[in-house]
Amino acid sequence: MPDKHLETVFEQELVAHLTAHGWLAGDPADYDRALALYPADLLGWLQDTQPDEWRKVAALHGEKTGQVLLERAAGLMDKDGSLALLRHGFKQGNARFQLCQFRPSNRFNPQTLLRYQQVRCRVVRQVRYSQHNANSIDLVLFVNGIPVATLELKTDFTQSVQDAIRQYQYDRPPKDPATRAEEPLLVFKRRALVHFAVSTDEVYMTTRLAGAETRFLPFN
Repeated sequence: MPDKHLETVFEQELVAHLTAHGWLAGDPADYDRALALYPADLLGWLQDTQPDEWRKVAALHGEKTGQVLLERAAGLMDKDGSLALLRHGFKQGNARFQLCQFRPSNRFNPQTLLRYQQVRCRVVRQVRYSQHNANSIDLVLFVNGIPVATLELKTDFTQSVQDAIRQYQYDRPPKDPATRAEEPLLVFKRRALVHFAVSTDEVYMTTRLAGAETRFLPFN
């Protein structure tokens, strides 16, 4: 029986809690490191909720439609950030896509309610996010294939939340030290909106990773 104080058990318990409350569990192998997206969810959301707009793009690009839309969304996130696209969507040719449906303020529109129910919230363990190294982040949270939060976990019986903070400061640089290439998942205003350092007793957060200068605030 695994030691309940091990980090991996903490990780499993968090995933179990989320999936018991409507989240989906993901496979880290399905994460696209280059685009910093979970493609199956982003494309699945577009196809399921906006089939007419999908057909407009497919009429021009055929079998390449999925890749065209992924690259378009990723390029706009590199420019404007993931939050802008989650709020406002994007255009591709004569098609207009929404990337999320936020909770409706009322229940008058059944189509809006259905679209809200189709939002895909996914948690993925041990995401290898870089094309330049084998580093992995304990948990990444996605909304319709777009990463919105990362979490590094520690158990207070083995390490403290400060160890998770130091891990972000010194082992999770937003640019690869060797190549100076950006890590889209970690760069400010690209993909993830927030990064959490989590222990069994405390939680800290930051919205901007800046190496040793990164400032974390309590989120307890």
